[in-house]
This record gives sequence, C-alpha cells and structure tokens, in this order.
Amino acid sequence: MPKNCWGNTTLEEHHLIHNKIRNELPELLSRLAIEGQKKEALRLLVEWGTFQKKRYKIYNEARALLNMEKIEVDVEVLESL
Repeated sequence: MPKNCWGNTTLEEHHLIHNKIRNELPELLSRLAIEGQKKEALRLLVEWGTFQKKRYKIYNEARALLNMEKIEVDVEVLESL
C-alpha cells in the first residue's frame, strides 16, 4: 500500500479524512466566533478562502484554539503532492 499524507491508510480512508476536514472546518470556525474568538475565526476564514495556508493547517489551528486534539499529518508526503 503506498504511503500518503495520512500515513499508511487506504485510499478510502484517505478521502474520508480529507472530507472530514472539509466538512468540519466551517463548524470549527463558527464555534471559534461563538466562543468569542471572532478575530481568529475571521483570520482563518480568510486564509482558507484565499488559499494562504493548507486546509489541514487551518483545521488544526482552529482545533488548537478550541483546545481540541490535532490530527496527525505526514507533512513530507503531503507537501510532495
């Protein structure tokens, strides 16, 4: 099985993780705003919408601001894609 950005996952698992990030990111940014971190939520929204940062980095930063666990990413593989 080839290695991908989420370690040695199957193609289906790989796509599920990407979909999870894509689906959960708006909710995380909303939660940040609701919990009083409007400036951070807006900054991350702009970075996401203008492709200034990779989506997984924005996702992990939002999770960190909400005191949630980050997801593990094999950055070397992801950056080579």
